[in-house]
Amino acid sequence: MRNPLVSIIMPAFNAEKYIGESILSLLAQSFSDFELIVVNDASTDKTHEIVKGIRDDRIILVNNDTNRGIVYSRNRGLKMARGSFIAPFDSDDIALADKFEKQITFLNSHPEYGMIGCWARLVDGSGDFLRKYWKLNAKPSAIRAIMLFRNYFVHSALLIRREAFPESGYMEGYDVVEDYRLCVDIANKFKVWNLPEFLINYRVHPHSAMRSDEIRMRNQDEKIIKYLFNELEIDLTVERLNAMIMLKDFNSCGDKDFLHHIRDLFYIILEQNAKLGVYDSWELKKVVANRWLKSCNMAGKHNMGAFFQLVRLPLFLK
Repeated sequence: MRNPLVSIIMPAFNAEKYIGESILSLLAQSFSDFELIVVNDASTDKTHEIVKGIRDDRIILVNNDTNRGIVYSRNRGLKMARGSFIAPFDSDDIALADKFEKQITFLNSHPEYGMIGCWARLVDGSGDFLRKYWKLNAKPSAIRAIMLFRNYFVHSALLIRREAFPESGYMEGYDVVEDYRLCVDIANKFKVWNLPEFLINYRVHPHSAMRSDEIRMRNQDEKIIKYLFNELEIDLTVERLNAMIMLKDFNSCGDKDFLHHIRDLFYIILEQNAKLGVYDSWELKKVVANRWLKSCNMAGKHNMGAFFQLVRLPLFLK
């Protein structure tokens, strides 16, 4: 049997409310040469029945005997995948009809790229558009530096060359931020980018990963930060770790030591990168300057003068 060009991998746990709509959005794609591997992670609702009830030969449903978690489920689907391209897709998101057609066209025309994403609109549990959206405008050369501070890709937006996928697949122990770790590893070896078009709707609801279990999310944020800083050979002190966490969402901006810790963090990042050359120096300085400006602004108008305390340093101007 001929292999499909694309393997879509969809883990699902108690996804009865949204999975039908999500699958139908994939089946309605203008590009049709794909398989959809749904890994049901021992759901206790009607997830299994809903998927079985959708008649399409491209759907492959497998069931975990017990609840094994998101990383195991993604990797199980990955091991089954036969396509030349891998498309992770969450069971509550929606793909616009021309998503894969446009992404495949881009990757076929740009063999140096290992992964392509896109912009995303955010919708609520009812499918209504929220005011927030992710317009990811950075050029390819800037993305690695940006990803030192945050993930610059929406997981369901991705289309990835099989050869760009790490041999180990998704990294165990990185649940919740497994996509961040994956994108970092791919961006370290291949060019990556986001198509400047809204090609998916990303679902935000009370049970989504971005809303639930803040303590667990904090622990996973710490893990990915430590991974990133290891490459720069930076000793991640408590103060530096807390500063990175604050930078993620610009929380705790009212703390009197906020700017002090952020400034020291940025200085050591630039200093180590100047020694090791991990990131493009100019792109990293632009990213740092942008986040420093936001930090000064969030700390209050009287701190705007602090912006020049960093950007006028010889290390920054060199």
